[in-house]
Amino acid sequence: MPIQMNVKEMFIVQFAPVLKRNYKYKNIAAVLAVCLLLILWLTTSCSNKVLERNKPQSTTKVVSSAKKEKKTEKKDEKITANFRYEEIDNKELSNGSLVLVNDEHKFGGKLGETDTLYSYLFSNNGTQVMFASTTILEADKAALTALQKLVGEYYSNTSDSSLLLYSTTENPDGSSTGIEESQTGLTFDFMVYDESTGGYASYTGDGKNSWILANGNKYGMILRYPADKTAETGHEFVSNHFRYVGVPHSEIMAENSLCLEEYLEFLKKYTFEKPLSFTAYEGDSFEIYYVEQSKDRTTKIPIPQSADGKDYLYTVSGNNYDGFIVTVNLSGETEKVETKTETAHFDTSSEAADYNTEEQTDYTEDTDYTDDYTYTDDAETEQEVY
Repeated sequence: MPIQMNVKEMFIVQFAPVLKRNYKYKNIAAVLAVCLLLILWLTTSCSNKVLERNKPQSTTKVVSSAKKEKKTEKKDEKITANFRYEEIDNKELSNGSLVLVNDEHKFGGKLGETDTLYSYLFSNNGTQVMFASTTILEADKAALTALQKLVGEYYSNTSDSSLLLYSTTENPDGSSTGIEESQTGLTFDFMVYDESTGGYASYTGDGKNSWILANGNKYGMILRYPADKTAETGHEFVSNHFRYVGVPHSEIMAENSLCLEEYLEFLKKYTFEKPLSFTAYEGDSFEIYYVEQSKDRTTKIPIPQSADGKDYLYTVSGNNYDGFIVTVNLSGETEKVETKTETAHFDTSSEAADYNTEEQTDYTEDTDYTDDYTYTDDAETEQEVY
């Protein structure tokens, strides 16, 4: 009896082998696709590991620009977080260890705290480390203290005591040194004992004497008129004329090969908000900034303070022509100052009227050095070098 099948059943019977083959091929294709994906993943993973191994190693942590800006802002806030204003008479523009005195800028200030020379010829242990043309020579006390330390170290390193301090504010006979900045009390002119002649010759910085040229900046001293800076200083080379400017200024000048004229202009780009940071040879950390002279009678100088209201150790020096340089030693504090601290930005603008130029008289002091330098036979007041 013939089997009766409908169309659907006939289609299944006829094409069943084909469908089975197609289904088999689809399974194979799926397996192949999975295998290809696995191979691709393994290849990528291995490549990344190789790249990571071959990547140059660096100990420096990369910081994004945004993070760098934030870090800089925190640094700038280090001395601006707490501060007070100090008003300084503009007459003080001609005073301080950084005053520029030359043909264009006359000295209109006054000597600071001075002392006579004799006690500074000896080291702390009582050894005489240098001589003097006369012990009644006078100079700035801070400068003399730095000089004593410098020459003491020179003697410790060279065992040489042939240095002679010839002049400071004036020559031994009371005459002018011929260098205007000697009026500041911050300058020293050296001579050196010459064994061949049995006399003293001008210091040239040769031989073992070169130690002072190489190390003087660590003690606040600079050679004022270097041979390679005659165009900037407007003065011929002087091998034996040293100037006290103080630490850290002397060190910064030495590191950047700057004479005083160049250095004072260099400092103008540093403000209270963005000061010059420097760590000195002996480890103290400093911040230095320039404040332009106000048109008023006084200039408001921002003085940074610690969180508990104490001033950091600081000095203010005029440059003798247009502004003040503030030097802050962050390594120490003075006593607490009972004054309102401010966190507002520094503003050099003034609400007062322009300074009356007719009333701007140079701050000078009539000083007669005749009595101070009168020679006597009293051995206690004067000692000659033999």
